[in-house]
Amino acid sequence: MNDRRSFLFLWVSQILANAGDILYIVGLIQVVYASTGSILALTYIPLTITFSRLIGSFLTPLLLHRFALHRILHASMVGKIVVLGAVFLLKDEALSWILLLVSIIAFLDGWAAPVRQAMLPEFVGKAELPKANSLVAISDNTVNLVSWPLGAFFVAYYGGGPLIVITILLYLIGWILTFGIKPIQQVKKAVHSIREQLSGGWTYSFSNKSIRHILILDTVVAFAGAVWISAILYVYVDSILGKSEAWWGYINAFYSGGFIIGGYFFAKLSRVSAHWLILIGCLVTGVLTIWFIYPVFAVVALILSLLLGVVGQLQMLAQLMVLQTQTEIDELGHVFSVQTVLTTGAFGIATFLFGWLAEYQGIEVAFYLSAFISIGAGVFALMKRKSLTYELVE
Repeated sequence: MNDRRSFLFLWVSQILANAGDILYIVGLIQVVYASTGSILALTYIPLTITFSRLIGSFLTPLLLHRFALHRILHASMVGKIVVLGAVFLLKDEALSWILLLVSIIAFLDGWAAPVRQAMLPEFVGKAELPKANSLVAISDNTVNLVSWPLGAFFVAYYGGGPLIVITILLYLIGWILTFGIKPIQQVKKAVHSIREQLSGGWTYSFSNKSIRHILILDTVVAFAGAVWISAILYVYVDSILGKSEAWWGYINAFYSGGFIIGGYFFAKLSRVSAHWLILIGCLVTGVLTIWFIYPVFAVVALILSLLLGVVGQLQMLAQLMVLQTQTEIDELGHVFSVQTVLTTGAFGIATFLFGWLAEYQGIEVAFYLSAFISIGAGVFALMKRKSLTYELVE
């Protein structure tokens, strides 16, 4: 079912939702820090979000067996509007209440991510999938690039509370737009237990060679990518570059800008074999990461950040295309649920590991480990190249 109108409604609604996701976190950080004065309290926010999103994605198959995809998306957005309203009303209460509400929002996000990915191929068809993926990737990264500084600027002048209200309005508009999405006809398969519903997607994913290999790559890449979290880059700017905190923002901006450029180029390179994009992406990422440790001049670090974003995006979109084209339509939601659980879990574990390494072994060790993992992923891609393909013919 090719439905450009539904794709546009889905795309715009998720742009608003993604912007809201960032803005509310910026506002929440200001509110929590203003009320607690504790940096440690701020670290609880990403930890709570990661864990809750993982649980939400793991339980998504229970919904996929009972409700249409667009209904799940509706419910997720309505829930986020209500809970975020509660966050605004209770923003001056104890931190435990705030974290509870944040965990509910992240739990609902755990539903939305695999559902959106599952709806996209059905609305655009295989022939237009590269362009659609590129468009979504460019818009997602543009929103990411713009929302953080805008949110910080707004908080500096007006505080976190009003920013949370703006986020609620963005969610509300996004929710209204989801009513323009046409239902997708799905074949509901008979299941006999909750265990079967939760394990069905895992069984399907790992019984298909192409899907299994992509999920392994997604997990490994997510693990290696945790070295680029803001906390480690903040230390990198001080200890390696010897620059002011402003350079932390410059590196993040160039990295995000590379992802935007990579999204644009993917639409032009979609005819290139997926295994080449994945292989080159892994190997080049590994080499550039090692170079990143020894930039010689600070401006070199910015150029490397840009290049890392470009090759990283090309690789990620190639892996996404393999999943989308090698998975049966009725199984897409289940497969993307598995993917979200694996990548979120890997990123969460790696965040602690890289943070520990940077603290006790030196930041260089953390980057070296990330580089070697990326190169190892490239070797794996080379070995499994025959299964890393996608078909663009309807």
